[in-house]
Amino acid sequence: METVFKTELHAHTKPVSGCSDIETKEMVNIYKENGYDSLVITNHFPVVMPGETVEEKVKWYLNDYYQCYREGQRVGLDVILGAELRFTENSNDYLVFGISPEELTTIYALLPYGIDRFYREFKNEKNVIIQAHPFRDGMERVNPASIDGMEIINLHPYFNARIGVATKYAQENNMIVTCGSDFHHHGHECMCGILTNKPMRNSFDIAEVLKSGSYKMSIGNLVVSW
Repeated sequence: METVFKTELHAHTKPVSGCSDIETKEMVNIYKENGYDSLVITNHFPVVMPGETVEEKVKWYLNDYYQCYREGQRVGLDVILGAELRFTENSNDYLVFGISPEELTTIYALLPYGIDRFYREFKNEKNVIIQAHPFRDGMERVNPASIDGMEIINLHPYFNARIGVATKYAQENNMIVTCGSDFHHHGHECMCGILTNKPMRNSFDIAEVLKSGSYKMSIGNLVVSW
């Protein structure tokens, strides 16, 4: 497979992700300058967000994404909607690809009920649900039937993602595998990405290519075989 398009699957902007130091336009330009073709904005999507109504909360959440999208259109980088969900049951996090802005209201309504119910009610043929940094300290194992895959390579430098353990577990359970820089802070950008032979234009393209397996992963310029 000739792999010519590079995509970051895990990145956070402020103010929506309060743990991030990176503003929206800066995020887009960093990835453009480093030769990426596309970037998924996976800001944290918790129960507690600014706004009185669900609609106000979702609008606030989407503001960073739309700012990134417009900047991406200006500089020639495809900016894609994703989300990093946290349910109220524990501190696990899940990346969701293959979603539209309109579906965030449905997702929000399911956050109090946990990953098992979320998967039963929200999973469809167009989306992919991935456990982020699944073996980090404080994370809990979940029913493998309630996720599609695992982020086996998470390169956030402040946490031990136990890449080997995650890789072995994903392989044993025949899961989709992904990688992500989990970019929050200057100096940690562009650590990894997926490589594809066609451009990733939107969230559904990401889900489709992950399900097909028609991609490779890279750490820096090193291609990782799977």
